[in-house]
Amino acid sequence: MTDTRNFFTDCIMTWDRVKNSRAMPWKGEKDPYRIWLSEIILQQTRVEQGWPYYERFIAAYPTVTHLAAATDEEVFRLWQGLGYYARCKNMLAAARTIAGTHKGRFPQTYEGIAALKGVGAYTAAAIASFAFNLPHAVLDGNVYRVLARYFGIDTPTDTTAGKKLFTQLAGEVLHLRQPGIYNQAIMDFGAVVCKPQQPLCQGCPLAARCQAFQQGLTDLVPVKSKKLVIRKRYFNYLLLRKKGLLFIRKRTEKDIWENLHEFVLIETPAPAADEIVLQSPLFQRLMGRHAYKITAPAVEIKQQLTHQTIHARFLQLSVPAAFNMPEGYLQVTEEQLKNYAFPKIIVDYLQR
Repeated sequence: MTDTRNFFTDCIMTWDRVKNSRAMPWKGEKDPYRIWLSEIILQQTRVEQGWPYYERFIAAYPTVTHLAAATDEEVFRLWQGLGYYARCKNMLAAARTIAGTHKGRFPQTYEGIAALKGVGAYTAAAIASFAFNLPHAVLDGNVYRVLARYFGIDTPTDTTAGKKLFTQLAGEVLHLRQPGIYNQAIMDFGAVVCKPQQPLCQGCPLAARCQAFQQGLTDLVPVKSKKLVIRKRYFNYLLLRKKGLLFIRKRTEKDIWENLHEFVLIETPAPAADEIVLQSPLFQRLMGRHAYKITAPAVEIKQQLTHQTIHARFLQLSVPAAFNMPEGYLQVTEEQLKNYAFPKIIVDYLQR
C-alpha cells in the first residue's frame, strides 16, 4: 500500500513539473492575502468566472488593509454577480479582523488562518501550504475525485465516515517537503485530466494503478449519498415609479442575497399573472387607496442557483405623488441604481 501511495504522489508531482500548463494569476503566489482572496472568490465559483473578479479586487484593494477600510456597499458592488454573498460578508469581517486584531499581519499558522470568518478546513489548508509551505492537505471536489478513482473508494464523500477517510488519505499522500506545489498539482490534475465527465484516462500517468479505470468504474466514483433537491421560487418584482424615482430596499433576512438591494418583492408559491400579484394582500396594503398604472409589459428572467431556481417577473408601475412606502425603502433615480449592489437576476433585468 505504501508503494501505491508513493507512486501516486510521485506521478502527480512529475505530471505537474512536466505537463501541467494550467495558468492562473494566483498560481505560485506567496502573498497570503492574495491567496486568501483567490480562495474566497473561488468557493462555489468556476476559475473562468472568478478570474476577472480577482483581478478587479486586487486592483481596488491591493492589501488586506485597503479591503478592511472599504465600505460594505463598495465591496458588495464589486462582488456583484459572483453569488453566494455570504462569502463577501465573511470576507469583509475577516479582513477587518486581520487589520484590527492582527494589526494587518496575516495569521501564519493553520489554526490562526482557520479562525478567520468564512475560512474552512480546505481554505485554511490551501493558504497554509501555498503561503507558508505548511504540511496540510487540501480536499476539494477535484481532490476527492482523483483519490476516489485511483484508490477505488466507494464510501460516499458527503458522509462523516467518507470525510474522515478522505481526510486521512489526503494527508498520507501529501508531499511533505513541497505541500503547496503538491496541493496545487492535484487540484489541477483533477481539473484537466481526471475530469468529472470524459476524463483523459488513456493518457493518464495513474491509469496503470487506478482502481476505477482498471475496473471500469470511472463514471461511478466518487459517490454521494444525498441527491440535491432544487427548490423553485417565484419572485414578482414591482418597479414602483414616483416622480421619476424608484423604490428599493436592502435584503436583511437570513436568505439568499442578504445585504443586496432589490425592488418591491411579492413572492408567490407558484407562477402568478399580473392581476394575481396586484390583488395580493401585500400589494393591497402597500397601495391602500392610491391609484396605480402598469407602464410596461412584464419581463420574466430565470436564474439557477445551487439549491434553488428563481423565476423572477418584473412589472413597472407608476404611482401618485402622495404614495409613500413603509420604512426601510429608499427612493433613487435610475442613474443612482449603479451605486447599489443588486442580485445578478436584477442586474440582468436592468441591463436589458
